[in-house]
Amino acid sequence: MQTPNILANTSYELYLETFQELYEHSIWVIEKSYEEVKNNSLYDNLESFHLLLSNIVLDASKDLQMSLIKAHPMLAGKKAQKNELTDFSTQEQKSAGLNTCTSEEIQLFEKLNSEYFKKFDFPYILAVKGRNKKQIIENFQSRLNNSFEEEKKEALNQINQIGLLRIKDIYEQ
Repeated sequence: MQTPNILANTSYELYLETFQELYEHSIWVIEKSYEEVKNNSLYDNLESFHLLLSNIVLDASKDLQMSLIKAHPMLAGKKAQKNELTDFSTQEQKSAGLNTCTSEEIQLFEKLNSEYFKKFDFPYILAVKGRNKKQIIENFQSRLNNSFEEEKKEALNQINQIGLLRIKDIYEQ
């Protein structure tokens, strides 16, 4: 796989196609990074590339941040049960065992998703890769105690962690 800078210098379309799913249904993050990545070989370093993308997310307007947050699916939610997730989301939820939930676990996730969404008006977001259902449920329950601002900040942090994991998946690291 070509590095980000080389991809950007090869083709705008190829660059977008390669990275379009890093940030759930939010290609604007990748579009905003293009010129910077194209003009600087520093972004052949994946950590530097990720830092640039993370800063784009953190520096975005509140409206763009909220649209990014709201673009994420609910964990073990109806979209997952109907196989309507992006390939990355499907693999991430599967890696945490969320595709093998019992009916009781599905009910618990539905309850937690509902409580969380009711309180914050956006889905609970967690970089689930490398975690198990028990860890996810414990994190879910503890974060219900956060304020809106704390949780928005945490959601953006988790989204950026997910972005890094997806970059590593693309480059098989």
